[in-house]
Amino acid sequence: MKRAAFFMAVLILVLGFCGCSGDSSSESAPVSTGDEAPKAATKDEADNTETEVHTTEPETIPAEYYNRLDSILSSPLKRSSHQLEVEEWIQYPELPTGCESVALTAALDYLGFDIEKTEIAENYLYYEDYDLMYGYVGDPFSDFGAAIYPPGLTATANSYLSHMGSDYHAINTMGTELSDLYKLIDNGYPVVIWSTLYQNEPSMTDDEYYYDGETYYWYDNEHCEMLCGYDLDDNTVTISDPNEGVITCDADSFEEIYNEVGKLSMTIINLDGTAR
Repeated sequence: MKRAAFFMAVLILVLGFCGCSGDSSSESAPVSTGDEAPKAATKDEADNTETEVHTTEPETIPAEYYNRLDSILSSPLKRSSHQLEVEEWIQYPELPTGCESVALTAALDYLGFDIEKTEIAENYLYYEDYDLMYGYVGDPFSDFGAAIYPPGLTATANSYLSHMGSDYHAINTMGTELSDLYKLIDNGYPVVIWSTLYQNEPSMTDDEYYYDGETYYWYDNEHCEMLCGYDLDDNTVTISDPNEGVITCDADSFEEIYNEVGKLSMTIINLDGTAR
């Protein structure tokens, strides 16, 4: 389970820190307040610098993208069902704990980017020592990886999009109701969404993380997928799951899990009216 991987990753980092410092004193994990710059390191930097944290300037997303997002979320659905045509992206064997990177890859592939499965994790993924709000904790190429939450994965996506010279921008949509996320699908935009492995009941822990004045929790069966369809008549959602492929789930059950884990999601949009 990812909880064991999470503690193993933290233990490795702590032991590495103690070995470098020459004493056995401990430090508390950094606390995020939501208004800090994303903490980032490429995989190579993370591998070579042990516990050093690399920082970047806060990303600047033009206001018109937020206006575009608000316009979509405040408008009614245009149809009772819609499915984005997506390819299956399976995280194994390369990224056994890299579901977030693979879900983002699936979204970018849908938007037409020519991307390899490991490209995000190797070159763009933000890494962090302890705080999964801002970067990936652990190693997604191993069994000792934990997770990254929407702020860090949104910054990761925008790093890739900027490098590609794209007019798309990723936006953190944490706290958005599932029914409103359908409106993004309705307009052709993919949604990266946090759920659980096999849609099981979340195994919540007491591990707290903070963002924008809110408290979020780690859960040891954390999983990330691409939401790519909905059907109001059948009461189903379609997801591209890095673990299971493209599958259909009961919408009520999926929404219950989505709400319980904290309504964690992000999207990628442009200003052209529709994605595809």
